[in-house]
Amino acid sequence: MTTPEGSGEFARLFEERTREVFSVEANRERVAEMAYQNYLKSFGCSQSLFQAFQEVLGIRDDFWFRAIGGLQGGGSSGLTCGALATGFILIGARTGRRRIDEGFEGILPAFEPSQKLALWFKPMFKSTVCSEITGVNWFDMNEVAGHYFGPRGPETIEKCARLTGTTAHKLAEILSQL
Repeated sequence: MTTPEGSGEFARLFEERTREVFSVEANRERVAEMAYQNYLKSFGCSQSLFQAFQEVLGIRDDFWFRAIGGLQGGGSSGLTCGALATGFILIGARTGRRRIDEGFEGILPAFEPSQKLALWFKPMFKSTVCSEITGVNWFDMNEVAGHYFGPRGPETIEKCARLTGTTAHKLAEILSQL
């Protein structure tokens, strides 16, 4: 289902559907496989993961899909992995405060599930930093292109596709418990 009503409708549907849909292991496996395949086909961990969640949940928001693209390649800087950062965003979409005046108390519900994701991610992939995971200096576009189109490219693409799919599965598990 496409949601022409905008981001507010996406948020409502996301909140309604995540627990129910992802409480089923088959749906967690489906989102993982879709995220993996999206990455192999189209590159970019953050949008590959987000697109898989949109598909499995049956909702779509082009604005957020586009915005999340800025997280790929560790924010195009090799910093925090875009799949992990997208996970934090989707956790925040379920547990985050709705208004700034909710103050400090309003941000607390996102801490535990976000930390759970981070504490799982770091030992699983040996780092949370994209440049460390990929071995690429994202500030040098010649190096990025040389890496991904060179002999090590297919290995890194497979590694990041697996990371994206595995992270999607863990994130779906966490979201099912919120």
